[in-house]
Amino acid sequence: MDFNLSGALVAVIGLGRTGVAVAQVLSRRGARVVVYDTKPEQELAEEIQAVSHPLVEVIAGRDDFPGIEKADMVVPSPGVPADAPVLVGARERGVPVMPEIELAYRISRAPIVAVTGTNGKTTTTALIGAMLCASGVKARVGGNMAPGEPLILLADAAAQDEVLVAEVSSFQLETCTKFRPRAAVLTNISQDHLNRHGSMDAYASAKARLFQAQTEDDLAVLNAGCPVSRTLEGACRAKVAWFSLQQRFSPGAYLDGDRLVADLGEPVDLISVGEIRLIGWHNQGALVNKRELIKRRGFLVENALAASLAALFMGASALGIAEALRNFKGVPHRMEPVCEIGGVLFINNSMCTNPQALVRSVESCSRPVVLIAGGRNKRLDFTQAAARVASLVKGAVLIGEMADELRRLLRENGLDAVETARTMDEAVNLAVEMAIPGDVVMLAPGCASMDMYSDFMERGEAFKRAVERLGSCMDEGVK
Repeated sequence: MDFNLSGALVAVIGLGRTGVAVAQVLSRRGARVVVYDTKPEQELAEEIQAVSHPLVEVIAGRDDFPGIEKADMVVPSPGVPADAPVLVGARERGVPVMPEIELAYRISRAPIVAVTGTNGKTTTTALIGAMLCASGVKARVGGNMAPGEPLILLADAAAQDEVLVAEVSSFQLETCTKFRPRAAVLTNISQDHLNRHGSMDAYASAKARLFQAQTEDDLAVLNAGCPVSRTLEGACRAKVAWFSLQQRFSPGAYLDGDRLVADLGEPVDLISVGEIRLIGWHNQGALVNKRELIKRRGFLVENALAASLAALFMGASALGIAEALRNFKGVPHRMEPVCEIGGVLFINNSMCTNPQALVRSVESCSRPVVLIAGGRNKRLDFTQAAARVASLVKGAVLIGEMADELRRLLRENGLDAVETARTMDEAVNLAVEMAIPGDVVMLAPGCASMDMYSDFMERGEAFKRAVERLGSCMDEGVK
């Protein structure tokens, strides 16, 4: 798309991952960029070096925004809410406020597939990219997923014959007006980020912005099993395709027995559930019934169905989709098997940051689970999740700011084997004391990480290091 910012003055709010990428791309394209960040310069040394350019100025360590009234455009980082005074002021002055993903769309020569949702969006995004690549379609994958490149970097580098596949968040969508993905996927909506959006209605409205600029030439992929998603069909101008584990839709993706079928005009048989590597990544033990497997891992089957629709729409072949599903190993920190020690399997699901994800994580296991959970709450209600989890796990070790609250809820629901820990090493050691050979020790926090860690990745790595140290200690003991 022809979108020339050469000579324009662009104010970028925040010098994090997104702000750095925006400053780099816009300065290369001739825009003058002023980046504002409240952190002092000494804490931003790497970021300041990364955006070093004659057209880039960084104003750090201040709560105000000197000179911002001269800006031709304001680009907020995702962490800046839509009602922040600096953005309200810009709109009042008639200055466009454009989030990074919309800016990326404006400069991109390649079509975009965008994926959002409360849970499963990273896995679905990665699957779409794998399906396209396995079909011989040039694809770049990134966006809000971590690790990964921001969409604007992908857009800046992409050729017209490529496809960009991006995870996008409610924070990024909140201020979008003209972001138009050729294929848009909403995996599901359940309570999350209420500390940012204030209510479920506001959160769902932010997610729904994914579809607002699409036309009848585009594709909207929705979850038939999600009550909130079902309310969005009327607001979609794009062709709507549903995915479902229980019903058949045309257009849509569904199960025919244990076979995945995608239909964008005619049914295309893809693969059986049992062949999908992601579904059976660890030994199921006594669990051999395919219906039970689908029930336990249904959310992963849904990810595969949703991804198949978007990939097929963007030019993937049935053979390529099947090949990708057979070979896709998963994404780090999402139901990631770490190792097995003394017959106990350790699973890192640090990306589990809300109650629904917590329940799904535990339900997916056929082996007894000792759970490590907790962290910082996002104004979410854990009452129902705690009741379900208490009925499923054999024990729990709780960490972070939510430890006491979760302990109370789990014990009220009849789980007596509950401990609290101050560190990840302590949590892993306590969990192992509860486990016996054949069990699973799973990190599925259900909460944000920022009370103890910088992000979910750091938390997941801390878990893996703690498990590694445990294994080393046990090896020493054997010697």
